[in-house]
Amino acid sequence: MNSGNHTEDLSDDEDGLSPAGGEKKRRLNSEQVKMLEKNFELGNKLEPDRKLHLAKLLGLPPRQIAIWFQNRRVRWKTKQLENDYQLLKRRIDAIKAENSTLQSQNQRLHDQVDVQRNFYVQRLHCNHATLLIS
Repeated sequence: MNSGNHTEDLSDDEDGLSPAGGEKKRRLNSEQVKMLEKNFELGNKLEPDRKLHLAKLLGLPPRQIAIWFQNRRVRWKTKQLENDYQLLKRRIDAIKAENSTLQSQNQRLHDQVDVQRNFYVQRLHCNHATLLIS
């Protein structure tokens, strides 16, 4: 680790340069990451001309730029999936709460119907008994 320059260690670990490939792994500094993030916001697909322009501008190999974009797309998609999951979870929780309320209302209505039915049956028996007596 280079104790004199911490900005070299600040970055995404997504440079795409393999130590087995013979090249030293280069980390992006904060300015490079900011520039790549801004460019990613403009479009998450990287055309060859844009890749070469960014590589030249940032002083990085084009492959490192391409791999950074690829990894960033994966992180973006993962974040989208997490957001979608949270939205669906909130919707499901709301539907479950509504379902519980409806089940309670349904039970109350069934109870009311049973009370009315019992009252009607009782009245019918009373009327029937009165007719038999008279």
